[in-house]
Amino acid sequence: MRVLLFLWFTPLALFWGWFALSVNDWSFGFIMLSRELHDVVFGIYARTLGVEREALPGMIAGACALDTALIMAIAAFRWRASWLPHAREMLVSYWQDETAGDHDRDYSDGFDGDFTTAATVPVRPAE
Repeated sequence: MRVLLFLWFTPLALFWGWFALSVNDWSFGFIMLSRELHDVVFGIYARTLGVEREALPGMIAGACALDTALIMAIAAFRWRASWLPHAREMLVSYWQDETAGDHDRDYSDGFDGDFTTAATVPVRPAE
């Protein structure tokens, strides 16, 4: 999993680092970071895709956001054993009523008060 995260993060960091430096023409004497090369690369890429050059940064950002969401979903699924119990504990502490004990609760839908297995929020009478 660490290799997957490394292979995801490294190209993103390199691309967006290059993009930020080249779009602002902070070349530090390197031709790779110049605005001229930036314009040439994005011009070739725009002609290849058949879109306008100004639309490319937004398209690339959208693709990066989608990739990031997929990688984070995979990571959350793989590491669910470490974060899911904590999330359930937070859910229990959020929905528990501090003023009444479990024996004083009246749930009209037959809920037994076990919040760790609950799929829905219990119905409480209006006060």
